[in-house]
Amino acid sequence: MKLLLSILLATCCLVALNRRALAQNLHGADLEDNEFAEFEDFDEAADEDFDDTQPDDITTESESNSGKSHASNAGDENEFDDELDEFQDEDATVEVEDSDEFEHLDPEEFEGLDGDDTIWENGNKKAKSKKQGKPELKIQNVPLHARSWDKYYIEIMMCVGLLVYAINFLTGRYKNSNIANSWLKIHKELLESQFELIGDDPQNKTAASTFQMTKEAEHIFTLWCSGRACVEGMLVELRLMKRQDLVSIIADKMKPTKDKVMITVTLEDMDPYVLAIGAKKSIGILQKNMQDLIYFCVDKMRPADKYDLPESMTVAAEIWSEVGSVLDAKVRKVINENEKYFEYMHISDQYSGLKPGDVDEPPTERPPTSKTLNVMLNMHCDRSTPSAEDISKLLPLMKMTLYMADKMRKLRLNNKVKAEKNRNKVKLAFLKLTHAKRQEEAQLKREEKEKAIKERIMNEEDPDKQRKLEDIQNKREARKRDKKMYKSKQMRARIM
Repeated sequence: MKLLLSILLATCCLVALNRRALAQNLHGADLEDNEFAEFEDFDEAADEDFDDTQPDDITTESESNSGKSHASNAGDENEFDDELDEFQDEDATVEVEDSDEFEHLDPEEFEGLDGDDTIWENGNKKAKSKKQGKPELKIQNVPLHARSWDKYYIEIMMCVGLLVYAINFLTGRYKNSNIANSWLKIHKELLESQFELIGDDPQNKTAASTFQMTKEAEHIFTLWCSGRACVEGMLVELRLMKRQDLVSIIADKMKPTKDKVMITVTLEDMDPYVLAIGAKKSIGILQKNMQDLIYFCVDKMRPADKYDLPESMTVAAEIWSEVGSVLDAKVRKVINENEKYFEYMHISDQYSGLKPGDVDEPPTERPPTSKTLNVMLNMHCDRSTPSAEDISKLLPLMKMTLYMADKMRKLRLNNKVKAEKNRNKVKLAFLKLTHAKRQEEAQLKREEKEKAIKERIMNEEDPDKQRKLEDIQNKREARKRDKKMYKSKQMRARIM
């Protein structure tokens, strides 16, 4: 409240001063504020009264003589004005009362008021030029309203992209689920006739068929079947395109892929043999990455047309003389009729999966192996999504897979001795690696032990004990050298 009252009082004083200045300008008075102003007004009033009391004759006389004395009076008045100016400049002083009661106020709050001839800069007075008018208001540029959608095109594009991705995710997941259900529906009758258990529920302790595929991912579906003679089990894996991923769909336009069916049959018994047949590109990848093909299929691949198979295929085998007995006329006929749906077939009693990578250490022990039959099929079609007709064409290849599982159990190879020799070589190679690894570890232990003994001798402060330890170490080294010499002499004697 005190601050508001002070502001109002200062404003009233400024307005009063401005009105007084305007009145002086209108009457043409160039008077100065001093202590004798009231007396000057009194003199003027006395002169007026004196003029009124004078008689008429004096006035007329003065009027008649006014013309004569006009020139002399003008000169006297000029001299009087000059003397008055000198007197005011030399002796007269003007005192102004200091108004310190408004100094605590911020002068910038009163800047620009009407009649104020001063402006303030950084708390100091500055004369205001007459040409300078009232301060102009600066209007800032206000951004356009939110309804101008052209300013938000990036956000709109992002929202549209997310919407398209979400729609594609839902439609792609729906398509993959339909493909999996269609495959199971078409092959259900065949599977029921060959297996006792179709579809396994891991949460159910009792073995019961679910007749449903397990969704491992949005594009991977699996089905486990068991309960068949000569077969431990069969795993069917549908590796479909990533239709739910928009980025994968765009990448597929540049590098097309196909929907695939991977059938893995674990056999109970078969003769030792390794064979791979299929497309050239696929067999080349398998021979570089699969351990069993690396160890046993040492020879170069051969074209498949030598075995009455399509020219686009190739064969990698452990024993070439047994290829004709494994791939009989029935198998060759099915492969020739369904060439575009058949990717490859891999038969092995030494199946151990992929070889270790370059970063991993080389294996010192032989990896566990299993008797396995792997078949890769293509859901090939001209359309982007396989139809029920395309899936039904995979039935002959599924029957061929089951036929091969039965045949490999009954098949007896003629050159079985050579296959056993190959396995012994691989076994010895792993034993050598294991032995070399053990020798290396033993050598490291011996070096660490000798290093510890030398450090103990060096750290011994007593010279006598240090000398005794050195003698003991020298005797040990001498005994080792004698043993080596003795062994070398025995070897020479045996040679002789």
